[in-house]
Amino acid sequence: MKIYNKKNFASGLFIALLGIALIGMDLARGWVWKDSIIDFLCLVFGVVLLVRSCSKSMSRVDKLEELDERNQLVLLKNKSKAFQIHQYLCLALAALFFVLAAVEGAHMFLYVGIGFAFAFALSLFTDIATFLYYESRC
Repeated sequence: MKIYNKKNFASGLFIALLGIALIGMDLARGWVWKDSIIDFLCLVFGVVLLVRSCSKSMSRVDKLEELDERNQLVLLKNKSKAFQIHQYLCLALAALFFVLAAVEGAHMFLYVGIGFAFAFALSLFTDIATFLYYESRC
């Protein structure tokens, strides 16, 4: 058996093992079919990725789709928008927890707000650093 797409193989192996572990945890805890739907989907998706990574023709199709310029543009826009949403969400949650800390007087809300403010600041510094990096390279 030859592996033609190592990235898909690693992803498929991880997802399949995750599905197996989740099924094992469900069996140990007491099996309920509603809880196992995601577990079986993980297992099936992982096996499908493993099969695609071992097939020469399917791996070629996957690699061509990965190199397609339109798919790369969509992925770039997706990551950019997800990063923006993350920044705004961290800022809104930090403000919410700071207000809750002021209203309730509980230090727990203040600490959570500080955590979200730290995540927001980290994302801003990352944004600035990547902008400077790509500005200097172009």
